[in-house]
Amino acid sequence: MNISEVKRNLERVVLYNGAEYILKGCIIRRNTTGQFFYQAELADTKAKSSLIVTALDKIDERRTDIESENTR
Repeated sequence: MNISEVKRNLERVVLYNGAEYILKGCIIRRNTTGQFFYQAELADTKAKSSLIVTALDKIDERRTDIESENTR
């Protein structure tokens, strides 16, 4: 996922490592060389108190059945 897709996917189900999570937020950070990078904050759909922070580019949008039918 790239930064332009974050707004439409906030509080929606996304895929990370083949599993479904809810995208709760996006974090911008600066590394030691001064470059910016983004991280995704994900909530587990089953374990509500579980929270994962990972690289934004490791997240994929989940396509709904309606979207899949429209793109065939």
